[in-house]
Amino acid sequence: MLKQIVATLAAIMICSTSWAETCRTESLSQSTPTKQFTLSNDVVMDKETTLSWMRCAVGQHWDGQACHGKAKTVAWSEAMAMVEKINTKGTGGHNDWRMPMVPELASIVERQCFNPRMNTAVFPGAPSAIFWTSMEKMGTTDYAYSLDFGGGQAVATAKDHVGAIRLVRGGPWWQPPTMSAR
Repeated sequence: MLKQIVATLAAIMICSTSWAETCRTESLSQSTPTKQFTLSNDVVMDKETTLSWMRCAVGQHWDGQACHGKAKTVAWSEAMAMVEKINTKGTGGHNDWRMPMVPELASIVERQCFNPRMNTAVFPGAPSAIFWTSMEKMGTTDYAYSLDFGGGQAVATAKDHVGAIRLVRGGPWWQPPTMSAR
């Protein structure tokens, strides 16, 4: 019985700490310092890339201080369709939001932190979730790239999997290389 209680407590401790943001400030320098961004309510502009980002994931709402609510998670095709709906509404005073490419989304990854792998002063309330990009995997129509803001890796993900959405405008800051279909 005691072993079972200890095992349960250990599992609770592991699970609860895995969801808390952890930053390694003593061993890594900050990759997305707050001073790199111009903060303007629910939109931030990255001074290095000149890209503007929604501070909240789609499904969350900005209250003037932080993002609240749950990020909406949808399949890739629904995420792409949501961009059009968001632009029709003029969210954040703009109608030119788009899904980011992998390098663009990776540009806001905070390598010093994980769970979430973001600067939470710039993106308060950011979820540790998989976020979709606009980039499809070459050679297949069933996969698109996503970036995990829990651990920080980009992977080809089946389009019927669900992911969160963080939209960008401006750019393009990064142009994909020309690739052959070989």
